[in-house]
Amino acid sequence: MSGQSVMLALVLGVLAGPVRAADPPPSLEPGPWKFGSIATLNLSQSSFSDNWAGGDKGSAVWVLGLDTKAERQFSRTINLANQLILAYGQTLRQEPESAESRKLVWSSPAKTTDLIQFESAARFTLGGWVDPYAALRLDSQFSDESDPIGALAFNPVKLTETAGVARAFQKTDDRELISRVGFGFRQTFAHAFVDAVTRQKESFSTNDGGFEWQTQATQPLLEKKVLYTGKLLVFLPVFYSRSSDLETFDREARALDPSREAVADFWRSPDVNFQNQFTAQITKLLAVSLIVHFVYDKYDQATNVDPALPLTDRITLVDRGVRKVGQLRESLALAFTYTLF
Repeated sequence: MSGQSVMLALVLGVLAGPVRAADPPPSLEPGPWKFGSIATLNLSQSSFSDNWAGGDKGSAVWVLGLDTKAERQFSRTINLANQLILAYGQTLRQEPESAESRKLVWSSPAKTTDLIQFESAARFTLGGWVDPYAALRLDSQFSDESDPIGALAFNPVKLTETAGVARAFQKTDDRELISRVGFGFRQTFAHAFVDAVTRQKESFSTNDGGFEWQTQATQPLLEKKVLYTGKLLVFLPVFYSRSSDLETFDREARALDPSREAVADFWRSPDVNFQNQFTAQITKLLAVSLIVHFVYDKYDQATNVDPALPLTDRITLVDRGVRKVGQLRESLALAFTYTLF
């Protein structure tokens, strides 16, 4: 079993463990909006003098985050939940001033964390074992720095509309475990550089659709000394608006280089986004935070494969957009937290 599979099994076990048959059903009584907003600042820092014998180099990492929720049970049959997550962080490193010098200087900041995520989900609480739902989600980032030519602000922007059935296994003031399955449509709006000299940009969009499974949880652990929050999102595409352009790319690229692997079917692989955070609150404002984030996205739909582009440019873009193995991000840091409301 792969490391990712082990991590998935362990966290799902954490989620399933606290759910007991005696858990009370979620309250369906209408009421006012329930708001919650937490701001966090994660910091990690080290530095070394120029004559440090070990040759080590210091670093400074900061991540600023905001998690805001607004939920309301409008009636006994309609529940609306909104969540906005923002995060941005940078890293600075000590580097030699020159190849011949032992003097250490701080580098320019490099982005390490970047996330914009908003979701609004309506559940129709009709009293059955599952509830129909409809949801809208937006995913983006403040600055796309994947292109060596330069950064692109708010790129790409991905919209997802889904509908299906949801089950609230657990929902109290401090615990939540909700899972849903549905069918959705995704639109990706992006722009990319098409000329390295003039820095000319071209906008494009893609569409796809498929089946979605999402489970999100909030669970206190270790006698409420640690708070776990997690979200597992799996999307299985069944159609893609640029599939014919990918087939055209394969024909042209493999005619140029027969050893190239075909990528026309890569978009069919499921996308997995697994976010996990464990927070131990030390004082009212000080906490220790562990974040484990796993992403599997074999083919990035925000890849411009327009046949009008030169083949060499499309090869560069496709190679950058193909990731055949999962991506893993982990951070352990001291966090300053403040509950806004």
